Amino acid sequence: MINENSKTGTFLYIVLGIILAFGVNTGLGFLLGTDMPIVAVESNSMIPTFYKGDILILQGVQSPKEADIIVFSVSDRATPIVHRIIELNPDETFQTKGDNNYGQLPFEKSISKEQIHGKVISIIPYIGWVKIGLTEFVFNYIIPNFIWVVIIAVAATALYIAFFGSDDYNKKYRFRPKNK
Repeated sequence: MINENSKTGTFLYIVLGIILAFGVNTGLGFLLGTDMPIVAVESNSMIPTFYKGDILILQGVQSPKEADIIVFSVSDRATPIVHRIIELNPDETFQTKGDNNYGQLPFEKSISKEQIHGKVISIIPYIGWVKIGLTEFVFNYIIPNFIWVVIIAVAATALYIAFFGSDDYNKKYRFRPKNK
């Protein structure tokens, strides 16, 4: 039986966990000088340097150099790109390419400093699969089937209430001791 105190405690732990996660991310961002201190790798374009599912720790960079692995944003893409700088352009922009890619993508030929979130300073293998798994599950299964998710949730709630009812109901009506 779940009492009200344990429900409140669980809720507080969840809220505390969320606040702690944002606090750690913000603190790391401040210490490392970047708005994006932790990134999960979402493709295999940088094999053998790192793989999909690895976590990258980033540090802000004032003057990126050739061979630095940077994380940058592109306006028409939802997720940032992680590639290596292969050339510095005369106009002070950069060209990048994934280590595992055969050639450059069109948006990689002129990356400005403003697009760069930071350079990779550390790699933690496999941990990013948690984020990727949740993201892919939500975007590939939950959102496209949202109406079915709602119907299943409502049906499950109705069945739970029908079979188990509330604790107050059970105490008052279902489990009364019989008088002899």
